[in-house]
Amino acid sequence: MTDQPLVKSKRLLKIEDLHTYIGDSHILQGCTLDVGTECVALLGRNGMGKTTLLRSIMGLTPPRSGTIEWKQEAISGNSPNKIANAGIGYVPQGRRLFPSLSVEEHLTLPHRKIDAPAAWTPERVFEFFPELAARRKLSGTRLSGGEQQMLAIGRALVTNPEILLLDEPSEGLSPVANDRVIEICQELLKANISILLVEQNIHVAEALAERIYIILGGRIVHESEAHEFLEDTNLRQKYLGI
Repeated sequence: MTDQPLVKSKRLLKIEDLHTYIGDSHILQGCTLDVGTECVALLGRNGMGKTTLLRSIMGLTPPRSGTIEWKQEAISGNSPNKIANAGIGYVPQGRRLFPSLSVEEHLTLPHRKIDAPAAWTPERVFEFFPELAARRKLSGTRLSGGEQQMLAIGRALVTNPEILLLDEPSEGLSPVANDRVIEICQELLKANISILLVEQNIHVAEALAERIYIILGGRIVHESEAHEFLEDTNLRQKYLGI
């Protein structure tokens, strides 16, 4: 890991010495990282703490110690609803859609209205994802895997976030659907929405990330520019086994 943080853009999210437990298991053991106006990928093998880190940021699995700052304000200990309303969107692993809700209801219920020309509304999400517009009355769980991922991202967008926490967005998708998710994320980055990306698919990280962190055993063990890590076969083999 480098001695100095590599974040070059405006810092939005700062996590320092984070310790999180699930029961008696010490999952995060002093995680420290930064996210600016960019896409940052958090990579690591299964069971290393990636999902727990995102859940800690959102207040779903609160940390026992350490600090989480959003735009220089501490958010540790805040409720998930307050954290979401502060501008942090979360797309969980597995999408977590509700069988009892239609596509349209998935977008209207969490919608957070803001006074901005480019605010995300359910209708803007349908414009952004025309695949969903034709299926707005269907149950969200009756969509294809790629469409479900679009809906999960759309559900986060209607909260009008400044950053998206994406947990394994390519999981279980076909190559075509995976390419569509990459395209979506690239468009969101152009719209100045930052991304903290948790991924197993190295090609997704390669397409999107400016910087990469590696987590091992609940600790950040490496930080570098994305291209430096992806071009170093020894590092990839050491930390990811690929």
